[in-house]
Amino acid sequence: MGVECICIFLAFRPRFGLSATGTRQADAPQPMRPSRGFIAEVKADGDRRDAGRGGGMSRKAGMLPHGPVLLALSRESVLRDLIPTAYRGRLARSSHLIDSTFYYNLLDELMMTTLISTIRVEKLFGLYTYDIPTVGQLTNATILYGDNGVGKSTLLRLVFHLLSAADNRSHRTSLYRTDFQRLEVGLSSGVRLTARVLESEPVKLLLLEVLQGEKQLAVWEYRPRNQMPLFDEEIVFEETNERGVIRRLRPARKRELEGVPQGEQAYLDALKNNVPTLFILNADRRLSSDSVPDPSDEMELRRVLRLGEPKSMNEVVVRSREVALSQALNTAATWLSRKAVLGTNQGSMNVHSVYGDVLRRLVSPNPQNLTTVPRPSLPDLLKQLARIDSKSSEHARYELATHLPTNDFRKALSARSKKKTELAAELLQPYINSVEGRLKAIEPVYQLIELFVSMLNALLTDKKVGFKLSQGFTIKNRLGLNLEPSQLSSGEQQLLLLFCYVLTARDSPTVFMIDEPEISLNIKWQRQIVQVLLDITQNASIQFVFASHSMELLAQHRSRVVKLVNNP
Repeated sequence: MGVECICIFLAFRPRFGLSATGTRQADAPQPMRPSRGFIAEVKADGDRRDAGRGGGMSRKAGMLPHGPVLLALSRESVLRDLIPTAYRGRLARSSHLIDSTFYYNLLDELMMTTLISTIRVEKLFGLYTYDIPTVGQLTNATILYGDNGVGKSTLLRLVFHLLSAADNRSHRTSLYRTDFQRLEVGLSSGVRLTARVLESEPVKLLLLEVLQGEKQLAVWEYRPRNQMPLFDEEIVFEETNERGVIRRLRPARKRELEGVPQGEQAYLDALKNNVPTLFILNADRRLSSDSVPDPSDEMELRRVLRLGEPKSMNEVVVRSREVALSQALNTAATWLSRKAVLGTNQGSMNVHSVYGDVLRRLVSPNPQNLTTVPRPSLPDLLKQLARIDSKSSEHARYELATHLPTNDFRKALSARSKKKTELAAELLQPYINSVEGRLKAIEPVYQLIELFVSMLNALLTDKKVGFKLSQGFTIKNRLGLNLEPSQLSSGEQQLLLLFCYVLTARDSPTVFMIDEPEISLNIKWQRQIVQVLLDITQNASIQFVFASHSMELLAQHRSRVVKLVNNP
């Protein structure tokens, strides 16, 4: 009996992913959505009948550094190791055809494997214990709601610091200084990150763990360096009795953890290998992430170069926001340029493939053995030329391609002489195929830019954001005058800053934690902000966790609201 096999076209990108056995690996490729249409057809004898249009990409998906890869997995292996539980029954009962809707839903679960599923904090400020959510798991967008002073903003910061691995941004120090007893963040992959207080006196000791189920992947008993005990083997503490203050020594805690990586470097390595990229937008509108340069660094450089030193604290804040937005715009422009280069390279490979095929047919000693390629009809060729004209014009708006007018070609195909028409069609066919291949390769970049620019401009009033590959992003008012980031309102700066980093976050699983998104936003924007962010990140492994009091925002997304309920 042959082995029943599922053949699926997958496109891969680096960073987080699943191996063929379902094991999560730090450098394993990650699947991305193919274009719509059926994915693969399976026969009981294991033969792949047709891979359909699986090699393409969704128009809103991120860009690929490599072409599509054909992955063949036995049905038994898929059911046991790779397919999420919710889909195993459906796949076992499914017909031989795997439809794209099924596949997209499957990838949605696979892409969420490193995002946050649950949060639990115990004795926050010594008062509050929260399970978030109380039932089920967090979705791709969750809005935390609660009274003022119950710890919403603090909770976002705690999660951000717990899941951030950089060793030079005070993440562990911030955890250490916050009053809580225990914090646990669960990821969809099954990995859990915990921080709990082991000792409060005489010197606080924080135990940091990375866990997979009940297995400890790494452990670090943390104190800030200025809080370290005087000796490696002893802790100094004082106690008072009726005779006064007595200083005593006691043995330091020794923890036996055979086979468990311990210490700072082991913990940080485990953290880097298992967590998504984290961003947090605080209520002061400062966006922080290990992957984002600190704008204060550039502020210091400007001061050293005598480019102007702020005169007041308010000016420092304003200047810092302007620098941060300039950095974000440059980062987004560079990211899009890189994707355009990758798309162009893929387009060149497509052209190479087309003409390689033509040459093989010309020089083949046995042309009868070559697969016969059906010649397209004249109406089909005319449609292809019209599509090339239209698509190249669209791409040219962002300098992704040169506009290729095809009027002369279409006239040549409309000649009265049948022989001339057939000759023209024969000559044009390789050219048409190569140009279409080049445009198809760059189309995902175009769709991404078009989506980003159009959604952003739909929110702005009397201003327009544009993009050119050679210039990056530009901002103009309705009179056509160029604007600097400093000339935008605080709400516009906030929106553009966030959108830029959301755009570039598509390369890896990412969580954005946004405190009070309604600040500086008008009522219209408050109603639209969550949905616009979800639209921009469609098909990407990106999650949002908001903390908000805005009734406009809460009313628009009731199903996403999680109320903080104290569970003492």
